[in-house]
Amino acid sequence: MKGKRVLAAGKFDILHLGHISYLEQAKELAGEDGELIVVIALDKTITRERGAPPVFPQEQRRRIVESLKFVDKALIGLDTDDHTKIVSEINPDIVALGYDQYTDTKVMESFFARQGLKTKIVRLEKRDAEGLCSSTLIRKRIIDYYKDNGTPR
Repeated sequence: MKGKRVLAAGKFDILHLGHISYLEQAKELAGEDGELIVVIALDKTITRERGAPPVFPQEQRRRIVESLKFVDKALIGLDTDDHTKIVSEINPDIVALGYDQYTDTKVMESFFARQGLKTKIVRLEKRDAEGLCSSTLIRKRIIDYYKDNGTPR
């Protein structure tokens, strides 16, 4: 059976085991001969959504994610709020959504149908990723550490 082209997307700031689990599941959907393409959020998108800039700039995040052995290609997202545009360009068989990615799947499916795309949306499960598996928790731990122990010199 021929592999599939799978698209996964995210911020991937402070890469952690939750990200690894998400991307491994996405690669599983692609199959042995498939392709996993990962879209990295723009710095300004993270700043707008989080109210603070990312720890790592977008090109560094892209290079880190692309270095993972199960990622075939990593791209920086388009400078648009229209997330369907990049899907049209990549034309994946599957868009893999993380369990915690809040995307209006009905809008996406409607767009795919209008564009004649046969892309399916698959919501991935939350798998146990031992340890800290949330960028928010990692940032909190770092802040708490330095608040309790002072600024490093």
